[in-house]
Amino acid sequence: MTYEQVVNTIDNKRRFGKACGRDVTVEFLEKLGHPEMDMNILHIAGTNGKGSVAAFVSSILQAASFASKEPFKVGLFTSPHLIDYTERIVVDGKQISREDVARLGSYLLDIQLDLEPTMFDYWLVMALLYFKEQGVKYIVLETGLGGAKDSTNGLAQAPRVCAITSIGLEHTQYLGNTVEAIAGEKAGIIKPGVPVVIGRMPQEAQQVIVDKCNQLGCDYVVAGQVSEDKKLGLFGKYQKRNAAVAEEIIHFLNEGISQDIINKGLAQAVWPGRMQILSKEPFVMVDGAHNPSGVQALYDSLDAEFSNEHFSFIMAVMADKDYLEMARIIAPKAARIFTVTVDSARALQARELASSIASLGCEAKACSSFDEALEQAKGYKEKIIAFGSLYFVGEVLREL
Repeated sequence: MTYEQVVNTIDNKRRFGKACGRDVTVEFLEKLGHPEMDMNILHIAGTNGKGSVAAFVSSILQAASFASKEPFKVGLFTSPHLIDYTERIVVDGKQISREDVARLGSYLLDIQLDLEPTMFDYWLVMALLYFKEQGVKYIVLETGLGGAKDSTNGLAQAPRVCAITSIGLEHTQYLGNTVEAIAGEKAGIIKPGVPVVIGRMPQEAQQVIVDKCNQLGCDYVVAGQVSEDKKLGLFGKYQKRNAAVAEEIIHFLNEGISQDIINKGLAQAVWPGRMQILSKEPFVMVDGAHNPSGVQALYDSLDAEFSNEHFSFIMAVMADKDYLEMARIIAPKAARIFTVTVDSARALQARELASSIASLGCEAKACSSFDEALEQAKGYKEKIIAFGSLYFVGEVLREL
């Protein structure tokens, strides 16, 4: 099969499987002889920030490898992708090749399983096979959805360190409708005796995770944030908290990585689509804030960096998100909000989003495309911020 055929076949698999993702992974990896064994896995979950933390950790480990007399490889598995599926599987900063996707994908699609894998399951198992082939020493593994039942939680190899970056109300139909319930689901990645890093979150959610650590005999630390003067490769006030989580993961790893190397890795980290400045004249920034807590982090960062300014926002979201609360949070910073429909069957229509925003007393206008919204926004003096669904962020990055 060609790359396009493999991607199309996998992409047409169910988004949410009939079986628990964890159980699918258990069966899949058993059939493959457990390629994940003997690798150092750093398992990261959370409502927001897990991708940024994964990027920071991967960058630090790559800096440590570069400085080492015995260099090693670092694998990174994340989702979703923004432009190309190959973004999900990365070794030492380089995406898996399309040829390797075609080869490994064809092999995996021929395997007969009792349980039905989802698209995410195939990419996870493909990543583990690829990391094994590449001789990867460390795997930075980001969960997909949740924790306990997540596909990434079906590995036979226990992680070296677990981290839970944040807890907020998201995917409540799958994870629970309180922060305590969601924290309990995310805490499902914690394994007996494995150290845990806890990011910033509501006290009631933190307590659930602390209780789980105590129950399983795990050392844990609650991360704060790095100093204001520390240079980070990722823009935004909230990244100081994500960087602190990454630092604590490295400390628990206990591999003798110096603070100088940690600082270098933090400064060199790259994570597209997170408060990423695409243009300065005119000023255009894109951010994957796709739930209320993510939008609050965006608001706080804009307020810290540009305290007295208002912005022209371009917003596109999925219909299952709390988009009215997202709009309510960002409205005080908005001169106006242009709305766009994401290219997805799950998308909220631009007109419906604009109508909801207008009900808050904020100027809103539906546009037929991002290009149209951008051209209209350029007619005003304010900086332009595009935010919302990560699929929308991918569209923006493709355009710009």
